[in-house]
Amino acid sequence: MIDMVSARKKMELFPSACRGAGLKVTPQRVAVYGMLLKTDSHPSAEEVYHVIRAAIPSISLGTVYKILDTLHNQGFLRRVATSRQTARYDARVEPHHHTLCEQCGKIQDVDVALEPELVHLEKSTEDFRVKIPEVVFHGTCGDCAQPAPVVH
Repeated sequence: MIDMVSARKKMELFPSACRGAGLKVTPQRVAVYGMLLKTDSHPSAEEVYHVIRAAIPSISLGTVYKILDTLHNQGFLRRVATSRQTARYDARVEPHHHTLCEQCGKIQDVDVALEPELVHLEKSTEDFRVKIPEVVFHGTCGDCAQPAPVVH
């Protein structure tokens, strides 16, 4: 569920946060970020493009990719990796985890507390420093798990 109060506050702070990060505040950036704040569907770049294109017909898919990459690199968005090789995007940057339906590709936020020992790395990777401990639970969503209706 989207916290619209929090989304509105983030949107209000976005222009000054962009300037603080050395980014220009463009209508395209504002539109992409605003769209992602209003959804919890974790859209792909192509899905973002199709929504934004309705409001800004001149925007290109390449521009959307660049904006998503920039906003991800600046910490405004999270890129969620999927088993389908398609990155999906999430404006919720606070620590949280995801479920991923292996049938339909649906991604949902899930809040699970990780015990510190779960993120302890083995000696072979002890020189690796964890920045964001994130777990993706692979499985089947409720919609896909439902048996198909019988048609007579």
